[in-house]
Order: sequence, then C-alpha cells, then structure tokens
Amino acid sequence: MSDELSQNFIDGWLGELRLNFALRGGRSVLTRCKHVGPFYVKKVFYSENDNTPHVYLLHPPGGLVGGDKLVLDVKLESDSRVLLTTPGAAKFYRSNGLYSEQKHIFRLERNTALEWVPQSSIFFPKSKAKIDTTFIIEQGSRVISFDMLCFGNLSLGSSTYPEEVDIHLNICLSDSIGLQERLRINELNCVMKLGGFRISALLFAVPSDEKTLYKVRKLITSVKHFQVGGATLLDEILVVRLLGNDNQYLKKMLHHIWYTIRPFIIGKKAMLPRIWLT
Repeated sequence: MSDELSQNFIDGWLGELRLNFALRGGRSVLTRCKHVGPFYVKKVFYSENDNTPHVYLLHPPGGLVGGDKLVLDVKLESDSRVLLTTPGAAKFYRSNGLYSEQKHIFRLERNTALEWVPQSSIFFPKSKAKIDTTFIIEQGSRVISFDMLCFGNLSLGSSTYPEEVDIHLNICLSDSIGLQERLRINELNCVMKLGGFRISALLFAVPSDEKTLYKVRKLITSVKHFQVGGATLLDEILVVRLLGNDNQYLKKMLHHIWYTIRPFIIGKKAMLPRIWLT
C-alpha cells in the first residue's frame, strides 16, 4: 500500500464539489462542475416549465466517519436559479476520535434564487461532527433552505446520543449579517437542549414579510399532533424551528411549509423534486 493511500485511511477521505450556475439563453445551466473524490452531480433535471434546474448531489459512500470531509461550494451568477437536494440522508457514523466535517458555502449574485433542501442529517451514537454552512446573499436574491437533524438512533434506546455535534450557520445579506448561530450538542446536554426530543428541524427563507410569517404560524399550529415549533421574522429572514421524534412527520411538515411559502419567496408554485417521491 502506498504512503499516500495509507495516509488517506488514517486521515479520512475528502469529497469536494464546486458548482457554478448561470443564465444562458433563458435557461439556468450548470456552467462549472468540479469534483474531488466520491461527491458529484449525476444529472441535471428540468422539471419546471421555467427552466429551473433540479440538481441532485450524490455521495455514494452514504456516510461519513471520523476524518472524512465534504465540501460544497456553489455560486449563482446574476439572474440564475437552482434547486439543490440529495437522494438520501447524510449519515455521520461512530467516530474513531476524529471529527467528520461538512462545509457548505453558497454565493448568490444579484437577482438569483436558490433552494437548498437536502433530505436530512443523521448523527449516530458516538459520532463527532462539525458542520459549517454560509450563505452570501446579494440584493434581490431569494433563498429557501431547510435541514432536519436527527441525533442518535431512536431504535437503540434513550441513551444513544452522538458524542459531539458542532453546527454553525451564517446568513450574510447585502447590507448586514442577517443571522449567525451555533448549535453544540453532546452526550451530556442533548436531552436538555432539545427538550427531550431527538430531531431538530430548521427552515429559513429570504426575503420574507409579516404576511408569510402569518401563513406559516397558522399552518404549524393547525396541524394535528403538532409537537413543538415556532416561526419568527428577523428583519427579512423567516426562521422556522421544529422539534419532534418522528422523522417522517417532521419531513412532511418541512415540505408542507416549503410548498406554502414558495410562491411568495421564489415566485412560483412548488413542484416536488422527483427524488422526493421515490
């Protein structure tokens, strides 16, 4: 075995994907796709009649262990738009002492539209993970993003939590730092920080207003068996948080909220990505 390959096994594997979207001939197209390791785009789908691409990001290994790192760097040139999603959950497995890492950065030039709507993230018992996500949003651009974080494995009992999860979210608007937050979860504080629940979901949308906030609040409080959640407006950023233990229920809630607000944020009716229906 070569020294380089041996070092890869010790330090983990790198997956890197850099995407650039631009408007060409009235259609948003993928103008750059550079990848390192097992992280890539399989195909671009045009499911909507306005030529908005739906792009599925594939990571064939299906999960990360200690030392692994995934980097996603996305740029939208002026007037382009895209919906990005994944075919399955991101899985963080038991750590060998090292952190597994994900880094996402989305750069939106003027008058663009981005939907970053991955399936979910699952942190298995004894996993150690760091996730850093940054959105740089220029004037006139629109974003809907959500993620569902599952801590531990409900089927294994109440004491099976990840060892440590450190999540950073940064939303930078054209004239201000819109939102900065950090969530640190470990074996000792998971129950307290999540109020006894195992799943935390976050959705945000830019730009938003009181009318959209009202619609979302009405929606989440009118659903049967609703557990814990709320919505707020931070200037023009709509922030929705949900807690629960049923991943399918929370996933449906996120999709329902997305379906409701998309006409107001993105400017058109929702069309489900095909992969969500499989």
